[in-house]
Amino acid sequence: MLHLNPRSNYIIILVFLFISCQNKTTKKNNVELIQTELQFEEIDTLINTADYLIIGNKKAEIKIVNDKDSLNFPNFKVVDKKNNILIIAKNLDETKFKVYEKLNPKYNFDKYQSEIYNGKLAEPDFNSYPEAKRYITRIKEECKNGINFAGKYTLVIWGCGSSCQSGVIVDRINGKIYGDYLSALGSEFRKDSRMIILNSGLIDEETELINFHNMAELSVKLWNGSEFIKAE
Repeated sequence: MLHLNPRSNYIIILVFLFISCQNKTTKKNNVELIQTELQFEEIDTLINTADYLIIGNKKAEIKIVNDKDSLNFPNFKVVDKKNNILIIAKNLDETKFKVYEKLNPKYNFDKYQSEIYNGKLAEPDFNSYPEAKRYITRIKEECKNGINFAGKYTLVIWGCGSSCQSGVIVDRINGKIYGDYLSALGSEFRKDSRMIILNSGLIDEETELINFHNMAELSVKLWNGSEFIKAE
């Protein structure tokens, strides 16, 4: 992908740093402020949805389409793509073009709350998942800290190489161990929710934006009691 020139990139970063400091309820006004600040560079917010933010020159026309629908737009050029998603445009200055993804607000920990178990905590049952015996010390140590995930589980994570984390989920009521955790860039989860954000390290802490192309994919999943399933 082509990148912005240094001056344009610097201005965009400053604007987004400003946005990150504001209350979320003022996001609409902040987007309008971005547009005003970028007028001097002839750059504008072309698309701003729950899933994407696209910046480019004001005269550009941008669409996000499925690859199977691209033939419906013969006058548009494919300027970027990811999996089956195409970014198509016309009148675009590709030196002033940037695509970001967002974590859709519909993925909310509170939406998938779990009641927290307050009874006696069972020790991990390594016979339920013999492969976990390789990490018996790590698992036992983390279980001493109690429940940390989905109301009644201890999620135990360890490194498995460069940009790799593996782990297990221990049911603290019966001790059963499940081995369904794998991430490249960390994760975000809560004690009282069955939702987990895998590869959460992709999310910029200041702007909450995600680069369109990365070494791993951000994914939001839900624990169903025995495995992680994709959140819809």
